[in-house]
Amino acid sequence: MKKGILVTAGAIASWALLSVVGRILLLRLPIDPWAFSFIQLCTGGAALVVASMLFAAPRASFRFQRFARPTTWILGVLRVASAAIYTTVLGWLSVLETGTIGAVSVPLAALGVWIVFRRRPSRGEGWGHLVILGASGFLLTGLEDPLQPIVAGLMGLNALATVGIALLVERHPDNLSDEPGARLQFTGTVLMVTAAFFLALRAVQAPASETADWDWQLIAVSAVFGIVLRAPSTVLAFWSIRLAGTQNYAAAIAFLPLIGMGFEESAVAIGLIDVSRFDPGTLLIALIVLAGTGAVIATRLHTKRGAAE
Repeated sequence: MKKGILVTAGAIASWALLSVVGRILLLRLPIDPWAFSFIQLCTGGAALVVASMLFAAPRASFRFQRFARPTTWILGVLRVASAAIYTTVLGWLSVLETGTIGAVSVPLAALGVWIVFRRRPSRGEGWGHLVILGASGFLLTGLEDPLQPIVAGLMGLNALATVGIALLVERHPDNLSDEPGARLQFTGTVLMVTAAFFLALRAVQAPASETADWDWQLIAVSAVFGIVLRAPSTVLAFWSIRLAGTQNYAAAIAFLPLIGMGFEESAVAIGLIDVSRFDPGTLLIALIVLAGTGAVIATRLHTKRGAAE
């Protein structure tokens, strides 16, 4: 239990930092978002595979069979969708706003687990889910008119992709091992498969004449970002899902906007982000979402204790 809490806390904190640093880089540097995503996924995935073979104990031999699993490729598709959408929305909204609207994944995860794993939500849990949906919806209605329907559609798709990823990762055969080498190699494989889909989608979307200028700044920044932030964040996220389960991981994501806000406002204070979108009203809505999530978690714990007695 303690390990699950620590790993999940690490995963949420690292994702919040990744979101803010990624936003800073995209706002301040003339780099193509697609090329940035592709290079970071490649380097992060390759670094994890190499680490699994050289540094993990016990060391894991590389297995091409990991690339043959259909669920791994489905994960790649869903991660492309989630990453592309999230990166796009971060260009318009703050991490606090994006994460608060994205909290709709908490009730969606409960529904998905009920349908896929036949794990019915605890009695009384629905009230917390209604609070989350109401608060997220209220924040969405307050956005500027041109953004409102676009963000609603994109974040709805992002929530579906996020829940789909968690459901697949929880029961994926390559994520059931507790050996560090196997865990690193599984995560690295998923990142490289995701990178392949990014490249394919980019090739379809734009002709060769419109592809990004791959200068050394783009390559270096993306590679460091992939190895230092993308790789460990994904390892911790997949490990968290393995230990805590889809529902609890999705609930923990509700803390991400507040942690991200702290990182983001620190970046504003030191001049890395020029304009802050911080609004006390948005913070209040985020706290309401967090209260709804807390009610969901408390209900689950109460039900679990009751069953144990």
